[in-house]
Amino acid sequence: MTTPFLSLASLGKNHWWRYLASVFIIFIFWQILGGIPLGIMVVMLLGDENPATDVNLETLEFTGIDPLWPYLAINFTLLGMLAGLLLSVRFLHQRSILSLVTPLTNLNWQLLLKGFTVYFLLTALATFAESLFRPVEYEMTFDFEQFIIFLPLALIITPLQAAAEELLFRGYLMQGISMLTRIIAVPVIGSSLVFMLAHFSNPEMQADETALLPLLYFLLALFLAIITVKSNSLELAIGVHAANNLFAVLVMNYANSALPAPSIFTASEIDPLASLISFVLIAAAFYAIVFARQPQEV
Repeated sequence: MTTPFLSLASLGKNHWWRYLASVFIIFIFWQILGGIPLGIMVVMLLGDENPATDVNLETLEFTGIDPLWPYLAINFTLLGMLAGLLLSVRFLHQRSILSLVTPLTNLNWQLLLKGFTVYFLLTALATFAESLFRPVEYEMTFDFEQFIIFLPLALIITPLQAAAEELLFRGYLMQGISMLTRIIAVPVIGSSLVFMLAHFSNPEMQADETALLPLLYFLLALFLAIITVKSNSLELAIGVHAANNLFAVLVMNYANSALPAPSIFTASEIDPLASLISFVLIAAAFYAIVFARQPQEV
């Protein structure tokens, strides 16, 4: 039998001070070292005395510049977070990086691709259906020259960014919390709450007065945690997260997004209720498709 996913933290060293030191290292790599390119860009924009370019320091919304630059700078912070996490797991906890993903000896790329494909197609279908009810809120913003430059970068960076978040929240954090209790709901719900809180600085969260978007982020994290426990590995969640983020930056982004990108279409705003309902339907359909029982042979 393979080792259950949540017990993989026991393969390494788990003294309390190691977690404390790891959190410190991850924070330094994430917010300090990883934030250097973003900080340089902010300083340059604030000091260029060009009224056509600006940055909102509260939301990190950039205006008047190619969205490729803030996309790269913001993602660099998350890649820094990934570097800090990998260093902490390997040298402080002295366990393999693979143990954040699976109890097996190799990654299941087929499972990762399955999660990506199913979720991407379901999201495309739901977005198309939603656009039929609110066509005036969607605008084609396709720029071939800009998109063709952005595409290869997005196909590399966005999956890495999604994997970084999954390794931290559904891998490291969820496995770490599970060391404290045998009740599976505690690490599942606990890691989901931390994921939601970590995204409170996103512009759409601050603009939402209904509190539905924080609920949406919590439910997304909960869904990712559930399919991770159900599949006993992280590949499905990584695939889903990558599909969700790639669809946003390539196909359908929205104005004032936390992650600016030259997507094919742009929505004027986020409808929190519609987004919540859409996600619940997508998640339910995904679960039914991926975990459908195979008919028993007679």
